[in-house]
Amino acid sequence: MRVTHVNFARGFRGGERQTLNLIEGLAELGGVDQTLICRDGSELKRRAAASGLRAIEVSHPLCGHFSPPPSDIIHVHEARGAYWAAIEHAFRKTHYIITRRVPNPISGSSITASVYRHATRLLGVSQDVSHRLASQSGRPVHTILSSATAHSMHPDLVRDIKKTLGGGPIIGHVGALHDHHKGQSVLIEAFHKLLIDYPQARLLLVGDGPDRVHFESLAKGDKRIYFAGFQQEVGSWIAAMDVFSFPSREEGLGSSVLDAMALGIPVVASAVGGLPELIGHDERGLLVRDHDPANWSRSIRRMLTDDAMCHCQVNAARQFAKENGVAAMTKSYLELYGNILNCTHYAPKESRHAVRVVH
Repeated sequence: MRVTHVNFARGFRGGERQTLNLIEGLAELGGVDQTLICRDGSELKRRAAASGLRAIEVSHPLCGHFSPPPSDIIHVHEARGAYWAAIEHAFRKTHYIITRRVPNPISGSSITASVYRHATRLLGVSQDVSHRLASQSGRPVHTILSSATAHSMHPDLVRDIKKTLGGGPIIGHVGALHDHHKGQSVLIEAFHKLLIDYPQARLLLVGDGPDRVHFESLAKGDKRIYFAGFQQEVGSWIAAMDVFSFPSREEGLGSSVLDAMALGIPVVASAVGGLPELIGHDERGLLVRDHDPANWSRSIRRMLTDDAMCHCQVNAARQFAKENGVAAMTKSYLELYGNILNCTHYAPKESRHAVRVVH
């Protein structure tokens, strides 16, 4: 089987991590010849090349259509890649599937509508994303949950992080510093309220982005709020946290929440997008149903004080993350590829995983 993955993202965020997870999972299973189409100079290209994957750099979706070897399936992991795949389909009739990772609407243009109409399958990384995409496209959408990443965790580095921060407990977050999406301003204000009861607490923000200067101004020079910047490997940083807090304003799924669950870190998260699918009814963490910093402070405080609840949630979260690791996601995609290649036509089959919205 020959699979071409397409992801034109410049940076390396959750979608790129999931793209790499699938590539590495398929490589471990064997029997799949893979190629990556990516933006020139991207971090994804660097990491994929380090894993021994054939990677072809292109600067625009209109480019790079003569270099790749023939493919049985093109797997699109990011919005702009869909146009590249549609061009390949027009010339070579290659099957292509689109994995949608974000909850925001697809473009209403006729070109975009055609791109999504001609895809062999449409997928969402959560039921929430799938419902939204089904409503917009008028097609059934299959759901394959993103995977928990098996991050490396080094005890010595964890100890060094804790020593550098000092104090405790450590409330942490991993994600792009983009308030409209990730809502870190809510967390900073909630942390200020938490300091009344926990004056030695620390807030650890891992990641970089356009709102860093704004967040630093909200921190008001308080050394208890630590900006770690972008980290190549976040496992040890997550493991150093006492509570992983994720106040997103919108979220397709929130794969970094899955990562925290896998590492046994208790989670407090927004009840938006696909996050309730990860947390359940406060079964594997606590959900906060608004963005009032006072409510966030109370939920974090509860996680720090209710040991019995925290213990039960962490155990349940670990199990959930184990069941939704890279191997499970890889198996689901491999079965989907096989199903497509065994089909004699393009009409998507309904399944228990598919979502159709009837207007």
